[in-house]
Amino acid sequence: MTRRQWIHTSGMAALASAAQPLWADPDSRFDILIKNGEVRDAGRGFRQNADVGIKDGKVAAIETSIPAERGIDVVNAEGMYVTPGLVDLHTHVYHSLGFGIEADPLAATSGVTTWVDAGSFSHNQAGAFRKFIVEPAQSRIFGYVYLYPVTRNPDEDPVQYVRRNMRRTGEVVVENRDILIGVKFQVGSNMNGRWSLDFLKIARELCDKYELPLMAHVSFAPPETDQVMELLRAGDVLTHCFNTHAIGILDDAGKIRSSVKEARSRGVLFDVGHGAGSFNFEIARKALDQGFLPDSISTDVYTASINGPVYDMPTTLTKMQYLGMSLDDILVRATINPAKVVNRIPGMGTLAVGGPADIALLEIEDGDFQLIDSQRNTVNVAKRIVSRLTICRGRRVVAPV
Repeated sequence: MTRRQWIHTSGMAALASAAQPLWADPDSRFDILIKNGEVRDAGRGFRQNADVGIKDGKVAAIETSIPAERGIDVVNAEGMYVTPGLVDLHTHVYHSLGFGIEADPLAATSGVTTWVDAGSFSHNQAGAFRKFIVEPAQSRIFGYVYLYPVTRNPDEDPVQYVRRNMRRTGEVVVENRDILIGVKFQVGSNMNGRWSLDFLKIARELCDKYELPLMAHVSFAPPETDQVMELLRAGDVLTHCFNTHAIGILDDAGKIRSSVKEARSRGVLFDVGHGAGSFNFEIARKALDQGFLPDSISTDVYTASINGPVYDMPTTLTKMQYLGMSLDDILVRATINPAKVVNRIPGMGTLAVGGPADIALLEIEDGDFQLIDSQRNTVNVAKRIVSRLTICRGRRVVAPV
């Protein structure tokens, strides 16, 4: 059994052992009681009008009707969906080079309870990531370490420099497995010049040696798409899957590439990773029309995308709804699927008794709303997904004042 399998198996066992009612005492009160909503946990196919009681950071009860006096903080969720907290697999919340955003203010308004920083920091910044980003946050924050430190000596051979940092990068992830998932690398000539493929091969070697998953950003060729796909393994994540760049999932005829299909068949995961330049309505529609749905929906939110075109996770989910995905398909890819990639908290991505009280209250709002992709193509929709409340670790997430 690999370490990754052990984390998942032991976590599920822990959740199963905890999945007993936590409020047997009829005189006890819930910290938060959510009433009159529709509990919708798409990952386990659960959909029911029910009240949800939260106690000591856990979901303590899901029942048809719980008296309001049983709650200290009572939330009326009439007309809303009570879902597992949203898990955003690609964000930038480490304040490096001026492009990271603060997680909690956006968490409070977006339903995102779990944030994954996708490579804003390198191995020599992991301690700062823990102390200044992860530990003070109301929401849960994890991260991928970037392959090599941002600051590089121009007099050194780039390939040798990256290789020299390989060992320490792997060690740091292993030493901080509670908050670090794996390694992130930006594949593309615009990001790493003529050395991009060499760097990707080093990333592959590193991840194989330390049994770590790889997240690969893709953009401009070279290398070519087929070369990238060949180096990805089960559990790796390719982000920016609906981009317009040369390293993309579609061939010149608009069909899903054979190498992409083969990668998915062996367990490579495909993530939206919207961002400022990596999500296109037409590319996404062509992929969806061929039955190629993303494995996860993420924002790639950072300073250049938070004020448009991304804005937040509900807006990104609305774009997938506009493209024809059902609400349940969307929720699976915004809760349980990315939670499995994180794989650190038993029960994350689900809403069940005994599991963590990470919850989003979502609503479908009627109106006339404009959506924008990364190339500034615009469409208007009559419905959008909005967040009304975020609860993480059994507490309301509030924007710091």
